[in-house]
Amino acid sequence: MGGRATMRKPRHQSGVIYEASDAFYIRHFETRDGVRKRVSHRLCFNDDKHTSTTCKAVTDLAAAHMVNVNAEVEVRENPDMLITVYWSKSYLPFITAHLKHSTVDGYTQIWNQFLEDHFTGRTLSEYETHHGSKFLTGLAKDKYGRRTVAHVRSLASGIFTSAINDGLLKFNPWSEVKTKIKPKAPAETASYSLAELEEIVTLLKDRVDGQLVVCLAGMMGLRPSEIIGLAWQDVNIEARSLRVRQAVVRGKVGTTKTDVDVILPMIQPVIGLFEMWREKSGNPESGHDGAAGWVFPNQSGNPLNVRDYVRGVLRPACGKKWKSLYAFRRGAASILTQLTGNPIAASQLLRHKNISVTMTAYIKADRTALADGMKMLESKLSLSK
Repeated sequence: MGGRATMRKPRHQSGVIYEASDAFYIRHFETRDGVRKRVSHRLCFNDDKHTSTTCKAVTDLAAAHMVNVNAEVEVRENPDMLITVYWSKSYLPFITAHLKHSTVDGYTQIWNQFLEDHFTGRTLSEYETHHGSKFLTGLAKDKYGRRTVAHVRSLASGIFTSAINDGLLKFNPWSEVKTKIKPKAPAETASYSLAELEEIVTLLKDRVDGQLVVCLAGMMGLRPSEIIGLAWQDVNIEARSLRVRQAVVRGKVGTTKTDVDVILPMIQPVIGLFEMWREKSGNPESGHDGAAGWVFPNQSGNPLNVRDYVRGVLRPACGKKWKSLYAFRRGAASILTQLTGNPIAASQLLRHKNISVTMTAYIKADRTALADGMKMLESKLSLSK
């Protein structure tokens, strides 16, 4: 068991930018297995934006790269570092560079709400399995559900796995972490029926934009991030189709959750709302981005903040009828399955890679299905006598 480690300040590098073969590179030193050698990293190609080794666009790329290099050096040269330092210096920069904005946002929320306080003052090498077990058991006692506990455990284990891959540890103490009591089962997620969807649309009769938002979720199955990521160029009224190609999470534009760029067929109620909203918006031209491009821009011309929109528009208009935007998406899957008798249509609408996700998390059981089925069976048996 060790106490708080005293960390040696590693050597800070700025790197040297140079140009070669119509591209810009940065050269710096790297030490691996005790051997110090010079390495180069390509920053970008020489183009209209990146014009010289001293232009801001190139130096900004170089500075961002060296921040990560120096952070990695600090991690490697301080194997007994604090877990909170490892998170900020290594793990968070890595996931920010390689994972989707929505994933990073979720991990950051879990860290801020649960793990930061728990890990504060502890080093990587001193942390033991019983620490994690006591922590998760406490969350379960505090009535946190099975999903929350599982998400916390997954992130904590991922941090230590990353430390192993960085050569700082040989064993992940979270690999055997278990709760001593069973967390409560997750509550059933909410969804809207077709009748409830129609009722919400009526409540929003004075907000065409609100009607369109809930119908995009409740009829087209779009995620909230995909709704605010729509640009007018994605809406093809003549072809009765809608392209879903991007998502906006906390103001950052990226690909959809499943990296799928897909064309969905539109039905007349949605088409009609698009036409009314476009007219009300001043008939903006189809652009790529910016004020003219976004279907749902804010006052600054940037994509709408969906959380503010729910709090300021949708929830007040719907009152106690309001559940969530995701409840409309789940409802879309259930409604389509009930109408077609086929979950494949719902899975294609939601663009899930695995139909089991649609079946277990999105399609809500029709509570009258069993009674109706038994009546049909009874009628069939009566006819056979």
